[in-house]
Formats: sequence, C-alpha cells, structure tokens
Amino acid sequence: MLDFFLIIFIILSLAFIGWLVVKKIPKLTNINVNNLPEIKAQRQKEAILKSRLERLWQRWLLNFKDLAKPGQDKVNDVLRQYYQRLKNIEKDLRRRGHDKLSSALDKSQTINDLLTEAKQAINSEDYQKSEDILLDILSLEQYNIEAYSLLADVYRYRREYVQAKETLEYLLKLTHNSNAAVYSSLAEIAKERGNLKQAEEDYLKSISLSQDNYLYFLSLAEVYLELEEVDRALETAQRALLLSPNNPKILDFLINISIIRQDQELANQYLDKLKEVNPDNNKIIEFLERIDNLK
Repeated sequence: MLDFFLIIFIILSLAFIGWLVVKKIPKLTNINVNNLPEIKAQRQKEAILKSRLERLWQRWLLNFKDLAKPGQDKVNDVLRQYYQRLKNIEKDLRRRGHDKLSSALDKSQTINDLLTEAKQAINSEDYQKSEDILLDILSLEQYNIEAYSLLADVYRYRREYVQAKETLEYLLKLTHNSNAAVYSSLAEIAKERGNLKQAEEDYLKSISLSQDNYLYFLSLAEVYLELEEVDRALETAQRALLLSPNNPKILDFLINISIIRQDQELANQYLDKLKEVNPDNNKIIEFLERIDNLK
C-alpha cells in the first residue's frame, strides 16, 4: 500500500512540474522588446512561480509525511532533481529572452539597470539573486569587467574562494594584468585564507599600478602587522597618511602601531592629530590610557 502511494505521489508531482514548464515556456520566450519594464514584470512572475512551487512541494511533503515516511528521502531526492531541472530551464529561457531584447533595445541601458539591480541584491545579502543577474549580464555582454568584478565579490562573500579567485584571474586576463583593484581583491582573498605572504605580494602589485590609493598602503600595513613586521607596518601606514592626511582610520592604526613599538612621543603625535580631525572619536580615551601606561 505504501509503495502504491509513493508511485501515485511521484507521478502527480512530475506531471505538475511538466505542466508548469510547458505553461511557462511561451511566457518566457515572448518578451515584449518594446517595453523595458516588462523585464522586471517577467522576473516577478518567475519569482512567484518558484515560490508557489516551493510552497506546494512543502505542503505535499507534509501531507504525505505519515503515509510515506519510510521512503521520504527517496521522494525528496526525485523532487529536488526535477525542481532543479525546472530552474535550469527557466534560466536558459530567460537568457534567450535577453538575447532577443539586446537586439532591439539599448543594450547599454539594459546592462546598467541590471548592474544596479545586482548591487542592490548584494547590499541585501541576496547573493543567489545577484549571481543570477550578473550571469544574465554576461550573457548580454561577454566581457563586462564590472559584472565579473561583482561576481568575484559575490563568491568571496559566500566564502567560495576557489570560484572567486578563478573569476579574478580571468578578469586579470581581460584587463591585461593592469587592474589594481583586481590584485587588491586577490590580496583580500589571500588574507582571509591566512596566506599573508601572497596577500603582501598582491597588495604590492596593486600599489605598483595605483600609487595614489591610500587604501592599498593601509591594507598592506595591516598585513605587515599580522606578519609581526612592525617597522614595515609603520612605514607603510605613514605613506598612506601622506596620501590621506586627515584619515581617522590611518591615524588609529598609527597610534596603535606606535604603542606596540613603545614609542610614546610618536603615539602622542598621532593622537593629537586624531583629536584635531575627529574629536568625538570614542577611542581617544582608550589611547590616552594605553599611552600613559608606557611611562
């Protein structure tokens, strides 16, 4: 009896999924190329379909939980496979729709709108949505530098370091190894993975390509501090301060490194500067106490 229920359940599930795919194909392929807002409406329809399918799937599993408990894992695996297949079909159809759209509308404006949407998704930490949008952009413009850069960020935020590194290395090829920001991103990945020497090497490459970016110097100084190369950390942070003289974050780092070096005079010098540019900084009292303890 249990096997009979399982068979009926699977047949009904597959029939419903097949009906959804057949019903969805004309909607996905029939994109109105004369009206850009239709893209957003189509995305909303796709989200509603996915949500409806997920809710129906969960409801069916609950209804059949008592009857089909021994075979539940098998049923779940079958449904997941077909649900994933449906999602892949949706993505493929959506990208075909973008191909049609790009031939009739201003592709540049379309890409800009999608980039904005991807950034909003990243800010909301909806990394799956942002990845889907960025892949859509790359289906429209194969070598879009910003899309690859954001895609690498998405992988890094999800701690998918291998994918992030591969994306950045491909981006280096596209930019002929001349993009300082890409080396900086590679350095951040190396640092997060605990490879400080590689991070140092990549930050130095960033600096060689962009010698007026104080963030690269400050990041390198932080790496030197973690490597316990205190003097190099101080020197590098001082170069960052030359580029951004009133930056509280750099002054904070310089005060801290001066205290580590037991250099009370230098610590007070940078603390006075911090009081001048950021008098409400809540670390000032803490720094005063730490400097007094050097006596």
